[in-house]
Amino acid sequence: MNAQIMNMALVMGSMQITNRLDLEDTKTKQIILGTYIAAQTVVLGISYIIQRRIQAKKDTTVLKYLDQPKPMSGEQPKLTTTTNMAYDLEQNAQAQKQALIGLALMVFLNFQFGVIRPLVVQSILPIKNALQSKWAQVHLFGKPAEGELKRPWKADNPFAALTGGAEEPQSEAAEKAAIKKAEKAESKSGKSESKKDL
Repeated sequence: MNAQIMNMALVMGSMQITNRLDLEDTKTKQIILGTYIAAQTVVLGISYIIQRRIQAKKDTTVLKYLDQPKPMSGEQPKLTTTTNMAYDLEQNAQAQKQALIGLALMVFLNFQFGVIRPLVVQSILPIKNALQSKWAQVHLFGKPAEGELKRPWKADNPFAALTGGAEEPQSEAAEKAAIKKAEKAESKSGKSESKKDL
C-alpha cells in the first residue's frame, strides 16, 4: 500500500477513535498525553539506534550528488561531495530535530491551549514514519542501499497518490552526467577565482 494512502487511513482511523473518547475527562487526557510522549520517546530511541549503527559501519564511501535548491529560488543545483556515513548521519539528525520540534510544539499547544485531539494521530504516525524512513530501511532492517533506497534519498511526494504516482527517477547515467557537468563548472569557477587572486 502506498505510504501516503496508509497515512491518510491512519489519520481517519485515529480520528474515529478520538471521537469515541471522552476528551473532557482528565484521566483520558493524561493517558493520551502520556501515550504521545512515550511514542515520541520511541521515535527518538529508533533514531539513536540508527545513529549508533551508522557510526559502527563507518562507511566512508565517497558520495557525490547535486543538492537541489528550494523551488523558485532561481539558484542552480549545488554539487555536494561527502561520505555515506556523513550523509546518513545528517539525514538522521534532521529527523531527530523534526521529532524534537514536533514534541515541543505539541506539548506547548496542549498545556497552553488544551489541544488534545492531534496527540492521538501524533502518537501513531511518527513511529510509522521513523520505521519507514529510508535510513531506517538501510540501517535498521539491513536492506541494500539500491533502487529506491539509493543515496541521495529523495523526499517522498505527499501528492503522489493523488496525481497517479511518483515522479520518474533520474537515470543513473543522467545523474552521473549532471554531476560531471557540475564538477567541470565548479573547477572552471575555481580557476577563474584563483586568477583573480593573482
